[in-house]
Amino acid sequence: MPNLVQGRRGSIPFVKIMKSNLDDPLTVPNTDTGKFCFNSEIQNVGYVKDIFAVEIDDATYPSSGGTALSPNHYYDPPGSDKNTCQIRIDSYRGGAGGPVQQWYFFYEYFNARYGFTFFPLVEYRPTINFSTNQFQGPYVDISGNDGSNGQIFSYIGSKSRTVLARDSGQSGPSGRNRPAISAYVSDPVGNPAVKRCLMTVFDLPIHSESIPNNATTPVSGQDVVKIAPGIARVALPGRTVADTNPLHYVLHEDRIPAKIMAAGTVTVAANATVNITTRLPMTALTYMDFICKKTSEPAFWHPPFIGSFTANANSFTYTMSGTTLSITSTCNFSIDIIYVVYADSGEVPTTGGSKILLKSNDGHGDYIQVKRPGSSDVASNLNDIMIDTRLVYLPILAEGFLNWTSDFPTVLSGSDLFKGVRKANVTVTNPDGLLLFPKVGAVYNLPAVATVFDEPSAVWGEHSVFVNNPSWAGQASGYSTWANMLSTTSVDLFAANNNPWTIQPGAAFYNSQLKGIRYYIFGIPQSL
Repeated sequence: MPNLVQGRRGSIPFVKIMKSNLDDPLTVPNTDTGKFCFNSEIQNVGYVKDIFAVEIDDATYPSSGGTALSPNHYYDPPGSDKNTCQIRIDSYRGGAGGPVQQWYFFYEYFNARYGFTFFPLVEYRPTINFSTNQFQGPYVDISGNDGSNGQIFSYIGSKSRTVLARDSGQSGPSGRNRPAISAYVSDPVGNPAVKRCLMTVFDLPIHSESIPNNATTPVSGQDVVKIAPGIARVALPGRTVADTNPLHYVLHEDRIPAKIMAAGTVTVAANATVNITTRLPMTALTYMDFICKKTSEPAFWHPPFIGSFTANANSFTYTMSGTTLSITSTCNFSIDIIYVVYADSGEVPTTGGSKILLKSNDGHGDYIQVKRPGSSDVASNLNDIMIDTRLVYLPILAEGFLNWTSDFPTVLSGSDLFKGVRKANVTVTNPDGLLLFPKVGAVYNLPAVATVFDEPSAVWGEHSVFVNNPSWAGQASGYSTWANMLSTTSVDLFAANNNPWTIQPGAAFYNSQLKGIRYYIFGIPQSL
């Protein structure tokens, strides 16, 4: 069984769980991230603050009388308006007669709910069958190759775009429309319905801001770590367990993240199904993040590589039930997948217990768990778990912002222009050879014009290429980014300047101008 260790490095306390009890927590460098199940000395982690569902709600936000061009507007919180709301819901009747809703989440929502001083990285994942909890994997859409001025797309299964929402704040403090991330849900009659989607909120900025550093200068003798009856806290450097702000902690009963149920790699044969088993039951707020390639390809690209405009997509779907996640290939190739299974419960914390540190065996193996003080000893839920050695944590091995164009030294040309306009390389410190999982987004300087809308402030994880056009064929669209994992210590990042976002029927350009690329490169430890 892995042991939980409380100790000190110099005068600074720490809490660590080593994967192997043969490793000394005092001598193993913190850069050996793959040797830890938990390490309070590593503050930069892939911290998912929340996962919540958005579902069609025609009772609360009626669609009757609304149209796609003139939807009914609803604002939250009650009493707010287009300039001050945290959420706006546009509701109308779709072409098939059913309700359609577009939910817009503004910065003010994330500030009020989570205390963020930045717009966080948020990902939107629609279900393709809400009744079976089925989601779409990656796929390459080559339908645009059939006509002139076409465009083919590489998708990753989620969207993360912040755009200026129309009529959202011309009278507001910014003097223009406000950026929002949106979620689309619908219930069309007789058509496949996107009745439910999941929204993932990372504790990380979506734009160019640095990750907030809530640590201060440590002082000898500070009470930084305390796991004892009634309390389980690990404060950031320079903070103490008496601090009242949960953002000043690595571990706190009011700062419990979503869980990573499993992580690793799997190969799925053409049109086959492979199951992944988690040691804890999955919930309705569970999804799989992934990077995918054909087994025959030498390296991972994210989004999936577009090597031939007529190639079959390396696609799959997946469903979840209990402790089984089933991946079903829908392509004619063997594919390799790097996966991370995230879960939240959406439940309120339980009460009535006294235990904090548990050591047990679940039939698969021994484990250690630290749970929220006061939570039930016999019926705790996922939101009560603070640390569990059956779960995985994601250290951030590299992160930053690359300015366009000064941080992109390599200019692409000729047949390489489908990758982008310029390339940068990021070296990753990764002594344990963890799997790399990059997330990359294009960040924009917004236009000064107050009335513009649908202009992006950030577009993450999207790539498309123009085809069948004399001027733009074989070139990437302007919002495209690409990450190519060359090895466990090197990643190439591509961006596409201010190329058009579409060429249908002619070339159209954003007023927003590319500021640069924001990236996070996570290290993926294999599940125990």
